[in-house]
Amino acid sequence: MTRTGRGLAALAAAALLVSACGNVIDAQNQAKSGEDHGGGKLLRVAIFGGSWEKGIRQSVIAPFEKETGIRVQAEIGTSTVTLGKLRQSPDAVDVALLDSGISEAARAEKLVAALPEDKIPAMSELADRAKLRDRDGVWALTMGYWALGLAYNSEKVKTPPGSWEDLWAPANAGKVAIPAPATTGGLPLALLAAGRLEAKGGADITPGLTRLSDLNAVSFFDSSGAASNLLQSGEVAIAAHYNSGAWPLADQGLPIKWVAPKEGALAADSRWHVTAKAHNTEAAYKFLDFASRKQAQEGLVKTLYLAPASTTAVIPASVRERMPYGPDGSLDDLRYVDWDMVNENKAKWTDAWTRTVPR
Repeated sequence: MTRTGRGLAALAAAALLVSACGNVIDAQNQAKSGEDHGGGKLLRVAIFGGSWEKGIRQSVIAPFEKETGIRVQAEIGTSTVTLGKLRQSPDAVDVALLDSGISEAARAEKLVAALPEDKIPAMSELADRAKLRDRDGVWALTMGYWALGLAYNSEKVKTPPGSWEDLWAPANAGKVAIPAPATTGGLPLALLAAGRLEAKGGADITPGLTRLSDLNAVSFFDSSGAASNLLQSGEVAIAAHYNSGAWPLADQGLPIKWVAPKEGALAADSRWHVTAKAHNTEAAYKFLDFASRKQAQEGLVKTLYLAPASTTAVIPASVRERMPYGPDGSLDDLRYVDWDMVNENKAKWTDAWTRTVPR
């Protein structure tokens, strides 16, 4: 090939490269603005993994896509992972599922937006406590409630527990696991042990830490999955664990049961948010509306054993005992946490927990 020919070939290749790069950039910009390659809508939604992903896809995402034609791109991660992503890039996702505690932190940092009630009609069907409000209006909607209670191996614990005090029973010494302070239930459990759960402002957590230090615990777990693994392996016989994590073990045929203590299980919930820098807000509102409807809520009851936030959802008798408040309770029977107080004191209390509780 002549020098001229090689020059023309190089120019042609460069033109193709520029064109290809332009197409890639256009595709990225389309995806970012909510348009996929087929011209349909794309919604980026952060959800949890494991059994939660399966349940949410089955009860919310798949039927939502079918009804609306909007494609959902699921971003899998824990609440803390999603919060970290939003801190680094506030437009990382359009919709974020966050647990209580983490949710309040995201709102305080202005990472999630207020929700227009007129664009989410199903919001009117939710219990009042499931619509998180501040002076700017509703900023989160509860997907469902779960709770920290008592999970136990019915073959190893001969007397079924019924009170938080059973964690300290001599018969259970050396067989107990409780959540570490970084988990949703860790610091609230210490507050409960201190009798300070409903306290406001600068609640003193020291008495609770002292009580926990007297507990002959085998492990302080850092996730619901870790707690389930401890029960599954037989390393512990009883644990302060979540109903949504314990009952799937029973579904596997293991002798694991869960009870709401008579003093009340510690309530937690998972909440839907529209992020402050969302690209596809209209689709996000539609998604929150769909997730708040009776059908979606009833699906999550059956798959994840979440108590519904919807006042119209029906709980089948077959799963009634697996609700976070037990077979005969209601949301009013749960013990609720002042998460703003916990977040305000979290660093200080975690440091005190680390110095006091572990042996």
